[in-house]
Amino acid sequence: MRLSVQLYTLRDQLDQVLAGTLREVRDIGLEFVELAGFYGRSAEEWKNLLETNGLTAKSAHIGLGELEHAYDKVVQDAKTLGLEYVIVPWIGRERYDAGWDKFGQELDSIGRRLRQDGLSLAYHNHDFEFVPAQEGGDGSEQPLAVLYAAASSDTLKAELDLAWIKIGGGDPAAWVRKLGSRAPLVHLKDYDPSQNPQWVPGGKGIVDWDPVLAACRETGVKFGVIELDAYAGQPIDAVRESFRYFSSKGLS
Repeated sequence: MRLSVQLYTLRDQLDQVLAGTLREVRDIGLEFVELAGFYGRSAEEWKNLLETNGLTAKSAHIGLGELEHAYDKVVQDAKTLGLEYVIVPWIGRERYDAGWDKFGQELDSIGRRLRQDGLSLAYHNHDFEFVPAQEGGDGSEQPLAVLYAAASSDTLKAELDLAWIKIGGGDPAAWVRKLGSRAPLVHLKDYDPSQNPQWVPGGKGIVDWDPVLAACRETGVKFGVIELDAYAGQPIDAVRESFRYFSSKGLS
């Protein structure tokens, strides 16, 4: 499993000093990044910035609205950057009010189209996907299970956010094993509910990483993406500390 970083973690720093922040990311030892927005630059400019700083992007968070209303540009940008995975990062309640099964079918359709264009679609969870679904099941099923049951494993992959799974009451290692090769990416996120904000560097929170990482190795997860939604200190320091921790666990 290769280590990456979700650049949303560094959004404020990137907004001020983009190229310099990318250099810091590379200096930490990271070779891969996951994009979340272009900060006013084009895909071609990002390609050049990443190459100049010895970085590669294999995945990006792309809003569902962009996939629905600017599909051709999403694909063109993805190919310019050399992406493999297009990831839906979040949805509002209006998208699943009609049922998680119907939403899964919608993603399946988009994923099928992306697959024809040489890309893979993945969905990134939060905690609300673990509130028992009332639609598309018997009222006891977890929405994330309903979602993936409604879509083909060939056309909808998962980027499992391991901290959000635990916050939602799920077992991160069990979910990695449940989805198996359908989850080629995970978010390596840790948290401490006694802190505000609760997000902390990897190994500093309550996620039990040894069984989770063992599950990731068993199922062949390709990318472990470091992410903090917020941080009390400097986010780049949290990324550095997380990288050191996960490197000590054998990730590279």
